[in-house]
Amino acid sequence: ELAKHDNLLVEFYAPWCGHCKNLAPEYVKAAAKLKEQNPPQFVAKVDATENKALAERFGVKGFPTLHFFKNGVQQDYTGGRTEPDISNWIIKKSGPPSKEGNCADIANAAENNKLVVAFFGEKSGEAFNAFQAAAGANDKYQFFHSEEKECAASHGAQMPGLVLFRKFDESPLLFKGDINKDALAEWLSASSVPTLIEFSEDYIEPIFGNRKAAIFLFRSASDSEGALQTVMREAAEKYKGEILFCVSDVKDGIQKRLAEFIGVEDSNMPTLR
Repeated sequence: ELAKHDNLLVEFYAPWCGHCKNLAPEYVKAAAKLKEQNPPQFVAKVDATENKALAERFGVKGFPTLHFFKNGVQQDYTGGRTEPDISNWIIKKSGPPSKEGNCADIANAAENNKLVVAFFGEKSGEAFNAFQAAAGANDKYQFFHSEEKECAASHGAQMPGLVLFRKFDESPLLFKGDINKDALAEWLSASSVPTLIEFSEDYIEPIFGNRKAAIFLFRSASDSEGALQTVMREAAEKYKGEILFCVSDVKDGIQKRLAEFIGVEDSNMPTLR
């Protein structure tokens, strides 16, 4: 099967594995999205309990384990566990860091993806090289580049310049400052999460994977417009980029599991941790 594909993400799973069951619907959605790419990209699954020799061959020690194969060469999958994370990671690994597109391409991508960045300017020079370097190191975004002055102007951007589109908070955002890899990496990271995060599967990796300082307000969903959340939002605005501010309930799904892990119960709310 590996020989049939230049690029293939393979999940090794066990039927009894809870984390595998949580991943399953996101994996299916990623497969559908990747199939629509040009050229199409693919994912596969292997039941490691039925294919023990294969799992041992590829060093599987826990579940789920995901490996990416590029031209048959194995590498670890380092992306997240949601559809956008999986799709963006594979698209990035399977092609150039950024796609050239016109205004319609960028608008379509912004409509159908959570995070998109467009570079407007010449396809050469220090600014473009810095953008390409930052794009190559970031798996969270879809990246585009364009030389269309009218499109840049329609978003309030100069050339060279960058515009970030997202499905939360203020959008689009213009990059301000000198265009260099480090500045872009910092901007992309800070802009990839809401100012005040409602905890969900999407934000496990940005919060815990990046080991950033975070404050959690546990409150009931019915109190989502309460005084404490208002204070949290004000603090989040003030310390944006320094500390992650998050809110969560304790009753359902991933929020319930987080509360159990931290040791928060319904009777404790509202509480800060």
